[in-house]
Amino acid sequence: MAISLSDSRVLIVDDNEFNRKSLALVIRRAGITQIAFAENGAEGLKAVESFRPDLVLLDVDMPVMNGLEMCEALRRNATHEQLPVLFQTAFDSDQEQVRCFEAGGSDFISKPIKPGECVARVRHQLEKRKLFTDLAAYRARVERELAHARAMQHSLLPEGRRLQSVAERYGLVLEAHFETSSELGGDFWGVYPLDDRRVGFLIIDFAGHGITAAINTFRLHTLIDRFPMQDAAPSQWLMQLNGALKDVLPTGQFATAFFGILDLTTDTLTYAAAGSPNPVLGVGGDIRLLDSAGLVLGASRHARYTDHSHRLPRGGFLFLYSDALIECGGANGLGPLGQDAVPDFVRSAVEANRAHPLTPMKERFYARTHLPLRDDLTAVWIARRA
Repeated sequence: MAISLSDSRVLIVDDNEFNRKSLALVIRRAGITQIAFAENGAEGLKAVESFRPDLVLLDVDMPVMNGLEMCEALRRNATHEQLPVLFQTAFDSDQEQVRCFEAGGSDFISKPIKPGECVARVRHQLEKRKLFTDLAAYRARVERELAHARAMQHSLLPEGRRLQSVAERYGLVLEAHFETSSELGGDFWGVYPLDDRRVGFLIIDFAGHGITAAINTFRLHTLIDRFPMQDAAPSQWLMQLNGALKDVLPTGQFATAFFGILDLTTDTLTYAAAGSPNPVLGVGGDIRLLDSAGLVLGASRHARYTDHSHRLPRGGFLFLYSDALIECGGANGLGPLGQDAVPDFVRSAVEANRAHPLTPMKERFYARTHLPLRDDLTAVWIARRA
């Protein structure tokens, strides 16, 4: 199906009036009616600014400013870098063609003008410009929409002031890092004050990344409030969430999860997990991985989860992260960090910056990782103040 060129604008720049009229007559055969004229390169540059053509038919040999000079001036202007310029020249030697292309020409036609060839080349340049313009407009629209969606996704995560408020209320240090591998991602995390002595922490990683995974985080956000956390054990709450996700997730999509409740009165962390990367618990000098086995969310309606309890007194910490931390690598000849290396990774970060260990962790992770990331990265540092 031919593309309509009825709204295309063509500027003919030629010092010969007969040539201008002849070219106009020829290109009207392509359905082009919006045509402007100029007699030399200087007039042509002014006409480009006022007429805003989609194509310039440009003679090479003209007084005042020739076609090569005009084309070079156009290419120096970022606005007209991609404007199609179709040279017309009486010399069809290889040297002349090279001069036209070096000046920035898109194509050329030889004089005397062959009407069929002229129409075909004009149509080709204008159709190509339309396709690129439409593609650029589509890309710009998609980028705007993705930027809005990205902002919406970030709005689901705890913002700085809320983290600070929760940290002060419960005597914690809370820091987090969130980065998607593309415009959108499938990671989610949250902090949930339950009462004056208990606070909950949730981290979820949906399979894949990009738009599909991001849509699942929005689905998740609508489900969380359906199931109060105050009166449910972590295992029971995950079981309820799993059933709800099973109803809304397409077949083959799932999520890993960790949900824990910290009780400040008893210095106890109680949690349940659904196949998440092993969290790191640090108490005194003991830094170790926690068991996070469990069937992923959304895979089976009959999944059951187990509660685990560990002491987390003042001065202790909990480190949660998504699998990008242990699976992304490749820079400087280094492979992925791997699960077993995480305790030492955390230990060295604590030794480097005890107050804010997430900073050296990020530095060391990115030093060994190819960018852009192949998966979404979330890292959450939860420490009880001594």
